[in-house]
Amino acid sequence: MAGPADTIGRVEQRDARMALEQWQEAKPRLTMLAYNMLGVWAQAEDVVAAVGEQVFKLEPHQIAAVENWPGFLTTLTTRRSIDVLRSAQHQRTEYVGSWLPEPIDQNALPEEAAINDSMLRLGVLFLLEELSAQSRAAYVLHHALGYTAAEIAPVLETTPAAVRQLLSRAAKKLGQAQAPQLEVSRVASLLTEIVQAIHRADINGLVRLLAQDAVLYSDGGGKVRAALNPVYGAQKIARFMIGVDRKNPGRRICTGHINGEPALLFAMEGREDVLVIDVVSGSIQRIMQVSNPDKLGRAGRNWTELQT
Repeated sequence: MAGPADTIGRVEQRDARMALEQWQEAKPRLTMLAYNMLGVWAQAEDVVAAVGEQVFKLEPHQIAAVENWPGFLTTLTTRRSIDVLRSAQHQRTEYVGSWLPEPIDQNALPEEAAINDSMLRLGVLFLLEELSAQSRAAYVLHHALGYTAAEIAPVLETTPAAVRQLLSRAAKKLGQAQAPQLEVSRVASLLTEIVQAIHRADINGLVRLLAQDAVLYSDGGGKVRAALNPVYGAQKIARFMIGVDRKNPGRRICTGHINGEPALLFAMEGREDVLVIDVVSGSIQRIMQVSNPDKLGRAGRNWTELQT
């Protein structure tokens, strides 16, 4: 006959299974949240795995005290992401050339993650690098998950007033991140026009597509040749891109989708480059080219070769 200790043991096992099931169910959303915080998918997966270990080690009384599992898991993931980001931000200051977020194949992104898709754009993730870890957490929770200042405050262990201040400062710093991107079809059309202008060596045609103060960022990470510094201005960008094309005849150019937005893939023997654009007021404001092979492992193979 089972005694009280056996009954308690079964209840504790049941509660532990329930806790792990809550974590398992939330993994897609938590991974997207951590990726929004860190810009590197492997780091995001590591954060969520560590949260799973934390849940596994919870004592029975701690499990019983959790009233809102989605909120509890979001808090654990956010706090751990902040710690990882603070360390990563220091390392990124020593990165060779421009540091850009890791592009992710559209088909690899979980559809059920309940994250605002516009927050996953590479340009937004890049601009988020301008924020402190705590400010980034507040911004991501608010814009990606729809959290209010009152809901964010306990996650960051601060007050709603302090959160509102963080959000206000972040909004001023990241004005362009909140600006809606053009329709996907128009962005895709602009990418095609870039390719056509490059192939024609049409500097003026390419300049017309760019804002006068446009910037091109190229991330080779010291692994492949890339511009170590950003290229500023429409004229310089046009000459740079056409010059690169002349030096690499025979490159295949493909179209696809990365992080929910149209993208280009330039491919040649031993090298691939993924390129995306940010458009402001109808002109290309920012070009981001990821060439570091360590960051292209999740770019996928769902690309269609462009006939030029």
